Amino acid sequence: MATEKKWADGPFKLLSTPRSTLNGKEESGASKNASEMALIHNILLRGLNCIYLQAPNIQAPQDIQDFMLFCDAWSCTLHSHHKTEETVYFPLLDEQCKEKGVASKNHDEHETFLPGLVAFDKFVTGVRAGGSYDKEMFKKILDDLGPKLEAHLISEIGLLDELEKDQGIDWDLLGKAMAQHSKKVADRVREVPFLITNSDVTYESGIHGARFPPFPWFVSQILRWVYIPQLKGAWRFASCDDYGVPKSLPFA
Repeated sequence: MATEKKWADGPFKLLSTPRSTLNGKEESGASKNASEMALIHNILLRGLNCIYLQAPNIQAPQDIQDFMLFCDAWSCTLHSHHKTEETVYFPLLDEQCKEKGVASKNHDEHETFLPGLVAFDKFVTGVRAGGSYDKEMFKKILDDLGPKLEAHLISEIGLLDELEKDQGIDWDLLGKAMAQHSKKVADRVREVPFLITNSDVTYESGIHGARFPPFPWFVSQILRWVYIPQLKGAWRFASCDDYGVPKSLPFA
């Protein structure tokens, strides 16, 4: 039942990066941080669109189990990203910037979608344990979770953009701290393959490079040969192939 429908046909729209408006100007630290955060958020939004578009059409038992693995990988990536923000990135930003309370504001925004994410995780865990795949219930969960998460992901980039004029912020330190911690704690079987198969290398005319997140070529090959095959069935539902090229969704 393959179609030409892709993740972009879903309800959740991607974020434009500050980098896309530079027009040859040198990129500031704030712009780099906001752009790379937006790219991560876009991976989550692409994944959410893939889930939303394909959820009504999954029927065969093996497809359901593989789809739940994809949903679990999406949730794993979201949890990991926001935990890194709350424990590393925003506390460090709060220490440096003039506007205090940035970390608590971000935490409060996380709280708005957490009940929906708890319901999402409970549903996925139940189906994986042998429970029935109730499409209508899952749609209600997605309809509650999706808009709240989307609003937060948009707001977070605006917050970083607004802090560009604050001279007390060491943006390089922030970016490195976020990247180092993310690589240290990343789940190589679920999270990293999810990032790879939902990172569109053609986005904004390919200005962000051949691979995001950036890995040395040999690391990318190891991930492609060793880790991606472990949950191969799950990545059928992803927005891109394992080289980051957008593809049609098989169940949309």
